[in-house]
Amino acid sequence: MSTRKNDAQWMEKQQRWQIKVQKDGQRRTFYSSNPSRRGKVEAERKADHWLEVGSCDENIRFGSLWSDFLAEVQLTTSLSNYKSHELYGRKWLLPRLTKKRVAAITLQDWQNCLLDAYVSGLAKKTIKNIRGSITAFYRYAFKRGVPIVRPEFLDIPKDAPVKPKKILQPQDIKTLFSCDTVRVHNQEVEAFYIHAWRFLTVTALRRGELCGLCSSDLDNNILCVSRSINRFGEVTGGKNQNAERSFVLSQIALRILDDQSAMLKRLHIISPYLFPAEDGTRLNPNTLYDRWDTYRKQYGIETTLHGLRHTFISVVKSDMPGELVKLIAGHSTSMDTFGIYGHELDGDAARAAGMVDDVFRRLIK
Repeated sequence: MSTRKNDAQWMEKQQRWQIKVQKDGQRRTFYSSNPSRRGKVEAERKADHWLEVGSCDENIRFGSLWSDFLAEVQLTTSLSNYKSHELYGRKWLLPRLTKKRVAAITLQDWQNCLLDAYVSGLAKKTIKNIRGSITAFYRYAFKRGVPIVRPEFLDIPKDAPVKPKKILQPQDIKTLFSCDTVRVHNQEVEAFYIHAWRFLTVTALRRGELCGLCSSDLDNNILCVSRSINRFGEVTGGKNQNAERSFVLSQIALRILDDQSAMLKRLHIISPYLFPAEDGTRLNPNTLYDRWDTYRKQYGIETTLHGLRHTFISVVKSDMPGELVKLIAGHSTSMDTFGIYGHELDGDAARAAGMVDDVFRRLIK
């Protein structure tokens, strides 16, 4: 590796940092348009990186490097993550950048991809996800030694639509907790997943978390959430670092578990899962979603399955301190059930469970 002996200089006329380096008789110039000291560091980091790894990939086109990036994502992460990157790249990045040299891609090129998504009417969250794919690609390219501009200052249009989240209204909650059947082929039959939907509503679990619950995750009235099932049936650690958590179940939640257990026993279903599929195997979130879609349409409920989680947060927020809501919903630091946060389970978590009971008793009655 060649050692850099000079520093980046601020070029007033061009309004950018610039540094020139040489290796094996080849000279390269690196820039950063960030006027702060961070820009100086960025330009020097690019130069150091080139000096260390060389320039074998500096002429590679975006389409080719994107394929390599997807191959690594598919090998090292979940299928769900791979599918997301593949979709965002195919629809919003490749159309503009396929034949462009990665080293020549500018911040405006990246911004234009996001603007294409915005003009098409995509929601703000989806545009943020596309930006996340750009950032992940940048990290991969940087590791490969491909000269690439750091995708900073990419703006999400402020008026990009935010998809409204619909929650269960009081009458919907009463319907969910009183109507156990669903119409199939013009016959009313027992809704097999009725207890799962009710449990989601009173615990704020994500559907993948519910599908991953095993009997061993329940210790008396304490539920430990430590895994999640994605839409491809893969077992994951959950959506984020806060997803792994434990909390005291309310009496309403415990009663729902009793009802679920009684139903499984009546149907002669033996399973290690608290909420299995109808054949006793692990439940796929897609199945849970599809069955809910049928149920909600029959009873005139507009809320999506994920909306049940938002329902919980919405109906308890006036009665429960924010930190207790986070404790249950998994929006706080991960909790060691019997270790560091044991005092929370003895005190705050039990208080939170009591508040949940108070709120839902009023609504269900």
